[in-house]
Amino acid sequence: MDSNSNVIDKDALIIDVRSKAEFASGHVQCAINIPLELIEIKADELKSQKQIIVYCRSGNRSEHARRLLNEKGLRNVINAGSLQEAHDILVNAGTFDAEIVTEEIEEIVTYKKNTDKDTALLKILIPTDFSVQADFSYLLVKRLEEHLTVETHFVHIIDVPDTVGLDGHGNITTCGDIDKNYVQNQVNLAELKLKQLKVQYGEAIHTHLRFGKLTETINTFAQDMHFDLVVMGTKGSWGLKEKLTTTKSQLLVRKSDIPVLTLMCDRSDLVINDVLYIHDFTDGDNTDVPIMHKFSEFFHTTFHLLHIEALNSTHNKEAITNNMKLYAEKHNLKKSAYHIVQASDVEQGVKEFLKTQDADLVFIGTHGKGGKFHKSHAETLVKHLFKPIITFHFN
Repeated sequence: MDSNSNVIDKDALIIDVRSKAEFASGHVQCAINIPLELIEIKADELKSQKQIIVYCRSGNRSEHARRLLNEKGLRNVINAGSLQEAHDILVNAGTFDAEIVTEEIEEIVTYKKNTDKDTALLKILIPTDFSVQADFSYLLVKRLEEHLTVETHFVHIIDVPDTVGLDGHGNITTCGDIDKNYVQNQVNLAELKLKQLKVQYGEAIHTHLRFGKLTETINTFAQDMHFDLVVMGTKGSWGLKEKLTTTKSQLLVRKSDIPVLTLMCDRSDLVINDVLYIHDFTDGDNTDVPIMHKFSEFFHTTFHLLHIEALNSTHNKEAITNNMKLYAEKHNLKKSAYHIVQASDVEQGVKEFLKTQDADLVFIGTHGKGGKFHKSHAETLVKHLFKPIITFHFN
């Protein structure tokens, strides 16, 4: 709980910011459910509240929610942490119905759930700076291992100029501009932390250390080692920070020829039932995404194909829907649903979609362009959307 806020108002609004499915699996009786992805949209409706208490599974998503609401002008927002912590806080406050309850979720299953596990090896690379975001990446990969056969590699990049390298005996070489002892100390520290990862996660993981510029080195390493997926945690960016900086994950999404899964929050409890695939179903692109096939085959998943068009568009919706059906058939998406949303841009279209249908994971393609003169919808979602997102390059 926030250290600077320890008085709970008897009229406080309690918000569970987890997904609808997580909320149904267990929540405090007095809470309402506003998933983190919708908190910003709902901010204006919440401004009349005297006090707001937010919680999630671990306190990570609820801290994001608290910050987002603060930025929208709501100051009396308390992060209560996890579900159990929120329960204890509300019980101690004495005026709330804090019993933890569950709800039934009606689910129509149109095909038999596949309980087989994919035996084909999926090589996953996790770039690590030893931060909590890298931990989030690994915990999500562990969830994927329930259905896929995964080989997990961590790589740490020491950001040095091209003039720094290793000779044939493993000794550090420089042109003299950088002190060898400084670089060696960085190497020693990184090697120690990589060994600690093996202690923490087990000897089955693989660890690597490389020199170079972060994005370029990750991209080259991933291609040379034939990885199938790169998983990278990100802090996202908003407001002035977004205008002034380009995030590392954003650059990786732009340049990587290998699909990249990005995430901002702890998703160790992720259950992948609904996958959102955002695409322009009028452009005829049929890029094959092998990992999408795996999710369709080995997860109990509905693929929600989403076409976002301009406001007041006059496109033939029936024709677009037919394109979606053809796409799903061609790519063997076993269970699919089709959605068309009109919005000012892709990000707003996704938010409109999420008002009525949750998604556990998002797929979106990119042409690999971004920056000042080319707006990338994929990069925008990576910076803003609190969902695990898999981006891939169009052919």
